Amino acid sequence: MKITTVTKVILFAWLLFDLLLISCNNTVDESSPEGKKLAITYCGSCHALTEPALLDKNTWSQDILPLMGKKLGIDYIYEMPLQGAGKPLISLEDFKKIADWYYKNAPDTMPAQGRLPISEFTNMFAVKTMALGEGQFPSASYIKIDPGNHWIYAANGFDSSVSIYNDQLMLLAKNPVQGTLIDMDFDDSLQNPGTRKGVLTLIGIMNPNDLKTGSVYSFSVSEKGVFSSSNKLIDSLPRPVQTISGDLDMNNIPDYLVCGFGNTTGGFFWVRPDSKIEQQDLRAFPGAVKAYTNDFNNDGRPDIIVLMAQAQEGIYLFINKGNGQFDGQEVLSFPAIYGSSYFELDDFNNDGFKDLLYTCGDNADYSGNVLKNYHGLYIFLNDGKNHFSQKYFFPINGCYKAMARDFDKDGDLDIAAISYFPDTKKQPQESFVYLEQVAGFQFTPYTIKEFNEGKWLTMDSGDADGDGDDDIVLGSLVPPYEAQQQKWKKEAKQKAAFLLLENRHYQ
Repeated sequence: MKITTVTKVILFAWLLFDLLLISCNNTVDESSPEGKKLAITYCGSCHALTEPALLDKNTWSQDILPLMGKKLGIDYIYEMPLQGAGKPLISLEDFKKIADWYYKNAPDTMPAQGRLPISEFTNMFAVKTMALGEGQFPSASYIKIDPGNHWIYAANGFDSSVSIYNDQLMLLAKNPVQGTLIDMDFDDSLQNPGTRKGVLTLIGIMNPNDLKTGSVYSFSVSEKGVFSSSNKLIDSLPRPVQTISGDLDMNNIPDYLVCGFGNTTGGFFWVRPDSKIEQQDLRAFPGAVKAYTNDFNNDGRPDIIVLMAQAQEGIYLFINKGNGQFDGQEVLSFPAIYGSSYFELDDFNNDGFKDLLYTCGDNADYSGNVLKNYHGLYIFLNDGKNHFSQKYFFPINGCYKAMARDFDKDGDLDIAAISYFPDTKKQPQESFVYLEQVAGFQFTPYTIKEFNEGKWLTMDSGDADGDGDDDIVLGSLVPPYEAQQQKWKKEAKQKAAFLLLENRHYQ
């Protein structure tokens, strides 16, 4: 799970509201925007420049900039350094220029999404609800379809367990684990029935922190769904959210890639159990959230692609050069305010090259009071040389995950998407969106009547009932904060632990 903090908008502007009111009375010469140049200098050293237009004046001045001023050791209420903070990292005069540029060029209010509200309900799916028990909270920290066994794995983030259900939502087994399970990686394909084994990732403390309390365990599941985890493979990890195994150095010994999301620190790690180098930093920054291995240059060696979703948000490709060496390159960069949340590899135009389906919408930071018209899902096409260009965008406030499948079996990819931070006042139905592709990159949006039964953090797709088409599961989680739990208890709107959306295509 990913819950962002102040590092989502790290180090690009640092002022208080009082300063902005003072400085905005000065006129900026837009033909020579010195404030922008200073912002590029100070912000660009940490991440891509965040343009003023990405937030409104009020959010810049009251929510983001005051906290950033303190980051640089300056209290602008009294125009003096913070006591004990050391020497400020920028002069007062330069701060005012940066503030003036941001304030004058930010919109008064954020633009609208530019689309009509989603009002149509799809008849593609029959919805089954796994209801919560008395006194329970939605807590699906991980959910997964096992098509070979017709199972659903549902991890509970509050009681540190993972339950296994059949496609009729009958509980087969409830198994304790050593912490909050956030990801499972299976050794073999799930298309055939049988026992399962692999590695699982435990996040440690779920709330934002820099403690290294995460770990990775091996696990096995019997044919009856009895789950066991035994060997601790890796520990002392910074809030890991994914672990995948693979033989990256091609020595017939499994290696592990770990996305250590962390908070202000973290990393994307390559762990080789056979090597003297037990843990190698592929990218020593926080925010690693999702990774895949794939041979992108067709040289027979597994390459790596990863989404970084904190500060330096972007998608990074690591080309395997052999002998344990990788050539890292940034293939897409996103502003630090975007809230990158997920991506997957798909071939949308059937040219044999992996394209990217990307979502942004994590709004759990200090700009979370405003809806952002750039939140949503994007399709980036691969030109065959691993250069990616935007082909499609569908705005969804707070979009958290999207998965492309041919749900209606007409030969092209449709998309299912969830939002953890929808517009609850004007269009809460965008919490689940089904985009049916009706022609080349033309999609018709739908939702389901049960859109408001949960707060959807997790989602998976696969053939749960064995009828030949892809179903969907949606997992609901209330943040593990007492205030959020009390709010949920008072409103009592989220009633489902998870939903199973059975595809009706072959019915």
